[in-house]
Amino acid sequence: MTWIYDFPAWVFMPVAIAVFCAIAGGGLLLVRRYGERERITHNDVAGPIIGTAGTILAVVLSFMVVVVWQEYDASAGNVQREASALADLHHLALGLPTPLRGVLQRDLDRYAEIMVADEWPLMQHGGRSIRAHDLAYTIERDLVAYAPSTPRQETLQTRALALVETFADARRQRLFDNDQGVPKLMWAAMLALSAITIAFTYLFRVDSVRAHLFMTLGLSAIVAVIFVLIAELDYPFRGDIRIGPEPFEHVIATVHETDYDPAKGDY
Repeated sequence: MTWIYDFPAWVFMPVAIAVFCAIAGGGLLLVRRYGERERITHNDVAGPIIGTAGTILAVVLSFMVVVVWQEYDASAGNVQREASALADLHHLALGLPTPLRGVLQRDLDRYAEIMVADEWPLMQHGGRSIRAHDLAYTIERDLVAYAPSTPRQETLQTRALALVETFADARRQRLFDNDQGVPKLMWAAMLALSAITIAFTYLFRVDSVRAHLFMTLGLSAIVAVIFVLIAELDYPFRGDIRIGPEPFEHVIATVHETDYDPAKGDY
């Protein structure tokens, strides 16, 4: 379903509703015109059947909305955790000796800038930044190669490596979230359930064509809206409601505000 992100949400939503309603309305008019004898004469018999089908559809769609929203929210929290680890490492580097301190902070600044300018635009189309990958391993390699000379520096190195692991793991999770969506089989199942439920409305005997059409189109529009909502939330870093790089932008804007230079003894 990644092709939907080629269209703005405000365009895709009404188009999806129009398509669902056109198909459902066209089917209803055909059944009323050519299948009059097959329509159920006792709506009280058909009611429990469509009620069961509608309940199953509602449960499945509600479950999918909750799942994709929870994954979307978890992805947003993961981005914040990644940016926070980056900022914490930048501040912790102040306790490391030169030239490691300067090299590390420079690389961390570049990493944050690459996130905003390079990786986030690439993620909108399912890509990732090779520069960010290489720089993350460069930062880790520099810290591993560092030989601390005091217990304090050894503690700082251990803490710094833990923060590198945190933001590297968070990046891997973010890229995984951007590649994994609702399986095609689940989309097919939801479409089949929706089609069956809407088709059941054709079998009711309603004297007014307008009333019958209104009820069928209303149900179709509701289903279409939920489908679009699921699709828009499915890949959290794509589309109009994607998670943005604001945590990294905040890091870029504020990370140097509390820098302390041990050589100068001031901020």
